Amino acid sequence: MSKYDKVLALSVSLTSPASAAQIAETKKAADCSAVDGIGDFACMQWTGWFRGEPGGASANTVLKAVRGNESLDLRIVAMPPLAAGTPVPDGNASAHALAQAAVDGGWGNGSELRVPHAPPVGPQASTNSPVCALVSTDALKQAFGATTQAQVLPGEGSCRYRFGALGTPGPDSLVFAIELHQGGAAALSGPLPPDGQNIQGVGDKAILVTRSEPGGPKSLRPESDVPVTIMSLMVARGQNMAIFTAQILISPDGPTDEQTRDQLITLVKGIDF
Repeated sequence: MSKYDKVLALSVSLTSPASAAQIAETKKAADCSAVDGIGDFACMQWTGWFRGEPGGASANTVLKAVRGNESLDLRIVAMPPLAAGTPVPDGNASAHALAQAAVDGGWGNGSELRVPHAPPVGPQASTNSPVCALVSTDALKQAFGATTQAQVLPGEGSCRYRFGALGTPGPDSLVFAIELHQGGAAALSGPLPPDGQNIQGVGDKAILVTRSEPGGPKSLRPESDVPVTIMSLMVARGQNMAIFTAQILISPDGPTDEQTRDQLITLVKGIDF
């Protein structure tokens, strides 16, 4: 279960009954600081950025707990700062909120609740997501002709690359995203989606969907007279599926929609997952 509110997302996952292997996996979670007062075992993890760390990765505060044969994963994810004034996440406040929510939900064990302190900053997230390793920023710059350096925004099963001119038509208005879905290849076996087309020579099966929307707040970009062109290439390879999405303002003086489409397809052909 998950709930979104502005720049925060709350996610709850309860496994009941959990296998012995799942419980053991929870108890040996890396970089997890012990929490007193919750279940038979509880610990807190922090990843991403906190208190204004540059680099823009999402800030994740994760509570993992075990009670009997149940395993709980309760987390708050703060989105990267998209514009000036975006609230900076507070790892301590998120941790205390999660711990108290677990107690209020019946996971307290009767002892005093003690929550560890969050680190002053999270680890550099460019190294904590294998999805980001599927393509380099240099390969993206070369594929689309960008000149600015990309900001890398990783998640647990996704990665985004934002270049430096989101309101100016051209290759530097690019936002490139990758989602990896283990075991998700079957999702492409159904009927072709609206505005979709089969693409030959990419993976075992590939479908491209192209659409556009106005530039501006809805697309989390500055205002622009040029619409955002969004090309999503869904690729099945073996049992897995990946979605590669290029959002770009097509410049009247630069590559056309068709040329940008070809740039995306050529790039994705060379990505192994």
